[in-house]
Amino acid sequence: MTKPAGTVAAVVFFLATLGLAQAPSEKQSYVIMAPVGNVQLRAGASTSVEMDFRIGSEFHINSHHPKADYLIPTVLKLNAPEQLTVADLKYPEGEEMAFAFAPNDKLSVYSGDFSINAVLKAPAKAAAGSYPVKGELRFQACDHSACYPPRSIPVQFQVTVVKK
Repeated sequence: MTKPAGTVAAVVFFLATLGLAQAPSEKQSYVIMAPVGNVQLRAGASTSVEMDFRIGSEFHINSHHPKADYLIPTVLKLNAPEQLTVADLKYPEGEEMAFAFAPNDKLSVYSGDFSINAVLKAPAKAAAGSYPVKGELRFQACDHSACYPPRSIPVQFQVTVVKK
């Protein structure tokens, strides 16, 4: 009877260890966003908001304009409250890189740190106050040998509208 109990204990230990080993990869942060500082906008004006992102050192993500239709682009979607408008998004140029899985093809990717600029506008009649801008950054992370399922991270910052 002690042998089966020892075997059960070994199996439980093995499964627990396997679960612990896999947990970090399931929660892997391929991309993180730096906090956005205070954004102040005058009613009737526009402002540029720079959002800074960092890609994990062992990964890259496709740029906003990848070189092939089958590649998943990096896309930022922002939902502004009624008092604000997202007038424009400016993505950085991708870096052309070749990888071992396709040495003759250069891909347009982001790696390391990159920024996306959003131009926000507030109509002249916008009420003074603080307003949340929420959204998500959707991307597909890859390393030198594989690509992973697309993911999204939340994007959020506050905009304070002031009267002239």
